[in-house]
Amino acid sequence: MVTITYHHDGATHRTEDPTVLHQLVADKKILFWLDLEEPTEEESKLLSEVFNFHPIAVEDALNTHQRAKIDEFDDFFFLTAHELGLNERALSQGATDPEEIVTARQLSVFMGANFLVTVHTKPVEVLRELRGRCDQQNRTLQSGADYLLYQLLDAMVDGYFPLLDRLDDKVDDLEDRILTRPSRDILPTIFTYKRVLNFLRKKVGPLREVMQSLTSRDFPGVRSKTMPYLRDVADHLFRVYESLDNLRDIMSSMLDAYLSQVSNEMNRVMQKLSVVATVFIPITFITGVFGMNFKDQPWFATSFWMWMLFMAAFGIATYIWFKRRQWV
Repeated sequence: MVTITYHHDGATHRTEDPTVLHQLVADKKILFWLDLEEPTEEESKLLSEVFNFHPIAVEDALNTHQRAKIDEFDDFFFLTAHELGLNERALSQGATDPEEIVTARQLSVFMGANFLVTVHTKPVEVLRELRGRCDQQNRTLQSGADYLLYQLLDAMVDGYFPLLDRLDDKVDDLEDRILTRPSRDILPTIFTYKRVLNFLRKKVGPLREVMQSLTSRDFPGVRSKTMPYLRDVADHLFRVYESLDNLRDIMSSMLDAYLSQVSNEMNRVMQKLSVVATVFIPITFITGVFGMNFKDQPWFATSFWMWMLFMAAFGIATYIWFKRRQWV
């Protein structure tokens, strides 16, 4: 689907007619934004036939398994990024594949002096928000293609923070479960969270390198007055990456805490079993000695219940002695 948004005669216009692209490309004074969502083969040809983009950049834009990167060409540059979301339903249902738990929607962007071209095969929420902002504020398209790119990247990176907040809440709940009721299903959950965090780092890490390059080098169409805004996005992205590292360290600590809790629980069980066995050792010794080594048993001439009471009293006395020594 083709969506063209441009500013002309003091107003923002939108059309789905690709024939106007030739006029917009020829007129360098008009800033326009072309969005290709799930482009067909004919729509994909616009990238090479109308804009004359490099074949390698066009191929990368149509490839849905790209890592975040940025490539510079003569009069434009190309970058890819990912909008991330958390599928809490899949997580609650016990999914273990991070690609099922984290929704990563790739967005490819071409930017030149007076245009911004976005290509994606899945709906991207930040594009809809940016389109609504263009409708409400005319100055959004008047501020330049680089400022439009900033708003796009800023909305995308800001969307990472709610995801991190939800993950942080789930990690806190998992920590409470480890400390109060460590069950067997916690260990697979810990490894699932570790895989999710590693998956997120693989998406965010390359984008951090992209922003570092974008703010430290001269790219076509990026003005110096837009640099502070892009550096702000880069700063937010560094905070996201640090938060992911902190969560990953917390998960490693949780794994150690879980194993420690399981070990402590096993030690408590073994302690109780040892106390029971130790309490019965003297009684077993008495019955073994008198039961196997004497022809005439002493309790034949005495009351049976007296000996039962003696053994019970002996066991209770042993348990009390252990209790006072704080062994149980």
